[in-house]
Amino acid sequence: MMDTMPTILLSAGGTGGHVFPARALAEELLIRGYHIEIATDTRGLKYFEGLDATIPRHIIASGTYTNGIMGKIVGGVELLRGLFQSIKLVRDIKPIAIVGFGGYPSAPPLFAGQLLGVRTVLHEQNAILGLANKLLAPLASQIALSYEHTVGLTDKLKAKSIFTGNPVRQAIADLSIVPYPSLDGKITIMVVGGSQGAKVFSDVVPLAIAALPVELQRRLNIIQQSRPDAVDAVRAIYSQTELDFEIKSFFDDMPERIKATHLFITRSGASSVAEMTAAGRPAIYVPFPWNRDNQQVFNAEQVEKAGGGWMVLEKNLTVEALKLTLQNLLESPETLQKAANAAKNQGRIDATHRLADIIAEFN
Repeated sequence: MMDTMPTILLSAGGTGGHVFPARALAEELLIRGYHIEIATDTRGLKYFEGLDATIPRHIIASGTYTNGIMGKIVGGVELLRGLFQSIKLVRDIKPIAIVGFGGYPSAPPLFAGQLLGVRTVLHEQNAILGLANKLLAPLASQIALSYEHTVGLTDKLKAKSIFTGNPVRQAIADLSIVPYPSLDGKITIMVVGGSQGAKVFSDVVPLAIAALPVELQRRLNIIQQSRPDAVDAVRAIYSQTELDFEIKSFFDDMPERIKATHLFITRSGASSVAEMTAAGRPAIYVPFPWNRDNQQVFNAEQVEKAGGGWMVLEKNLTVEALKLTLQNLLESPETLQKAANAAKNQGRIDATHRLADIIAEFN
């Protein structure tokens, strides 16, 4: 039976933003009867933990563009090694399609498939076409977009692009039918700094919240994910306030947390934005400032234009500025409800199904 099932190879870079939609698609394709195999790097493996253990995982060498001549040489050699590994893999497993989710580790398997005549689908999580996808797009069979207005597409690329949205975990998609929490009681704010450059969330955000008037503090429940080395310092700041609060370095029950939260302060990575909008939760987005192509700025701008959140550049994230923003929102809580509705209108809970339907057309 297994031998007769069509094989789909999913290729994803080593960060959660690239892997989470790949994982969501893997679960959907398994339900539809496909045989799934995964290509990633050593970093990406952890994000597939808990997924059906029978799905083969292949570690592919990859390189990144780093500073200096030697860095570029090493990166190029690794990409070339990954390409040879990928050519052998594609010949061995004979997939009917390869779906790539961006990031350098996704490039070798996709390019190998294109060289060998296998149909390839690119999924772009961000509102601007990433470098890896930009290089692979001309030979791709189809390009799936998370945003209707994606920057970086030529007319030729637009002709083979389709707006699917960004796949999210089913537990998050299920929140789309859960009403926004009542604003009559405590208002819950969750601070999630992300895995990259989260220092500002520990340094600035607690001080801004602690600077709010006491009467507002008494209405707040603060949930904050903090870097392990900053947990004690953040807790010390909140301990001097009238806030209810919980500080941890990691939360493993995010669907339940999202369900109970009124406002997020977070990065604007592709997965974060997809989950916020799917669940209909407003957020103050602080884009990661060191992306080569400002991906997170473009992501946040899309939501802000739709009224589903507010973007604050990290260079403008001062204690006083954030305090004033929060105070204005908390003193007019109907603004949060309105933003929640706008965020939900941006969300696509059927993204996984739409992406899987593209694959189904290849049979």
